[in-house]
Amino acid sequence: MRPLGVARALVPALALLAAAGHAQPPPTQAPPSPFKYPTPREQYGPAQPEELMALAMNPENYHRRNVVTRGYLDMLPDDRWELSDGGAHLLLIPVVELSSAGLREQLGHRIEVTGIVRVLPDHQGTCCPRCQPPIPMSVCEDPALPALPDRSPEWPHGSITATGVVDIENYRAGESRRRATSTVADALARPPESAGKSVRIVGRFRGANLYGDLPAETRRDPGDWILQDGEHSVWVTGRPPKGRGFDLDPSNKADTSRWLEVEGKLETMGDVAYLKASRVQLVARPPAPAEEKP
Repeated sequence: MRPLGVARALVPALALLAAAGHAQPPPTQAPPSPFKYPTPREQYGPAQPEELMALAMNPENYHRRNVVTRGYLDMLPDDRWELSDGGAHLLLIPVVELSSAGLREQLGHRIEVTGIVRVLPDHQGTCCPRCQPPIPMSVCEDPALPALPDRSPEWPHGSITATGVVDIENYRAGESRRRATSTVADALARPPESAGKSVRIVGRFRGANLYGDLPAETRRDPGDWILQDGEHSVWVTGRPPKGRGFDLDPSNKADTSRWLEVEGKLETMGDVAYLKASRVQLVARPPAPAEEKP
């Protein structure tokens, strides 16, 4: 009977211990971490303009690089997006801030995409096997970006995770309703008519005369920069090449793939023209004559 008595005596003691354990306050939760993932620009550098064909043909050369490129928005099976132009194709993966409804309105349109190029994995696996659901390896490599899907046979090998999309077609449609623009050649062909009047000119940004488009000695101010259209160029004075959503570097040749619309007063000195800018705006590259619709 002694063992039974000992067992009976232990029951109340164990119950008290269990109650005491339940009575203990839960462990204090750790305060939320102040850490924030860096922005794409901070993580991958400023976006650099690249041709879609180059990205699609060799995505490995641009893996995890921030780029700006252009193409047409299409749909793939399984509700996937594609950026394409001719024989160039990239899977387009929008960040959560870009709504599917907004993208659907741009289907078939030519768009400009800013985003991170990443090669699609064949079988990426997980970086946290015990997590439920498992965390794809691409999330551990780029935690601020959406997960990459494993490559499907009908998809391109490369992808671009879009952090920004501009509908070029809608922009051009709006431009056609605005006051007509002049080319540099048009303005220079009619100097008496253009002199002292406000004109609107579209041209390619050429930086601080990075390609020697005009004689160096004709530059009046260290802040002057070049706007070019075909064989004609003009010095732009009075305003830097920046505005809402863009800030071009006059010393960086990578920025010379961009096109600008500049409004201002034109002045000619011999064979050299100066455009005193009152407004500068980033625009889409005008279509080549062969691409223009009749």
